[in-house]
Amino acid sequence: MLDKLKNQYNKKYTTISLYVILTVLIIFVLAYITTRLEDAFKIVKNVISYILKLFSPVFVGLIIAYILDPLVESFEKHIRKIKFLKFKNDKKYRTISVISCVVLVLLLIIFLLVAFVFGITKQFSGIKFEEFIELLTNYINSFSDSLIGIENSLAKFNVESDALKKYITDISGFLVSGLSSFANNLAANALNISGFISTFALGIVIAIYLLIDKEEFLRYANIISSVIFTNNIDGKLRGYWHDFDNIFSGYIRGQLMDALLMSVILSITLSIIGIKFGALIGVLAGLCNLIPYFGPLVAFVGTIFFGLINMQYVQVVIAIIALIIIQQIDGTIIGPKLLGNSVSLKPVFILIAVIIGGGIGGVAGMVMAVPVAALIRLFLKRYIRNKLDEKGVKSDLKV
Repeated sequence: MLDKLKNQYNKKYTTISLYVILTVLIIFVLAYITTRLEDAFKIVKNVISYILKLFSPVFVGLIIAYILDPLVESFEKHIRKIKFLKFKNDKKYRTISVISCVVLVLLLIIFLLVAFVFGITKQFSGIKFEEFIELLTNYINSFSDSLIGIENSLAKFNVESDALKKYITDISGFLVSGLSSFANNLAANALNISGFISTFALGIVIAIYLLIDKEEFLRYANIISSVIFTNNIDGKLRGYWHDFDNIFSGYIRGQLMDALLMSVILSITLSIIGIKFGALIGVLAGLCNLIPYFGPLVAFVGTIFFGLINMQYVQVVIAIIALIIIQQIDGTIIGPKLLGNSVSLKPVFILIAVIIGGGIGGVAGMVMAVPVAALIRLFLKRYIRNKLDEKGVKSDLKV
């Protein structure tokens, strides 16, 4: 009897001792990690960066496939109606649709690139690269001289400010240093562009296979999800994906179409008016249209900048009027038609979302900020509505 009690006590104390040792070890490990927290973050960041770089073609392929899927569906729907194209295997319709869609998009991209390069090279016809750098330097210097001229003009009217002088010096220094950095890093930038092109090319190949075998990939994804998660969690995940797809698909595809249209419209308009580097300004402004409120800002600033340093005063006035009309048409007709009801945020919330997104993820964060904010808004409204329903409170809050 005593031996039995001793064994029980021994087991009890042994268990307590193990718990104490384990607790001490955990505290020691946590204390060590906190002292090496910065190193740990660096290691995690490097690992994530390596994984993203390694699988970047896959991510690019997924994004391309996601964006092109509605267009492929539309192609397939129309190809099936063609009478002389009759296949026993339905997958052939899908394959033809995918290839046709990808070829069409690539041709469109090539056409825009050729038009863009032609518009730029036309501005520099007969100018060598060294002369181009010199010309750009002269533009920057003339702009700096204009700023100094403004400062001198204000001084004549006894309007002097140390802050204004500092701003002028900072702007001039920023422009000159930016030009020098561009020239010095031209080789490195060329390598980055070639790397991007190869990643994009691999992404297109992956996207083609993903689009062709879309149904199979979705079936496997559903099977894996149902095996890993319970029915309740699996159902919630499907619901979250449905919400994500509704918001992101409409917004991203709509914004891309809007950016494409605005690039073409602005480039043609500014080129016809005669603004120097009108094609460049139009393309940059169109691309910046992916970020709310940035497209019009780039269009106006670029037009005024290049117009004034080339003394195109009449063209600048005409261009500003044209830009105001185009932006009004885009904001009231083109944009709402392309985006639909995918994002219904107030302008102030869009601006706040863009600022926060830029602080977290830079340009990519600014592009993705609006749909993310819309998704968070949807989840919050749904949560509030469910809580009100639980309490039996009537509300006109729509989800």
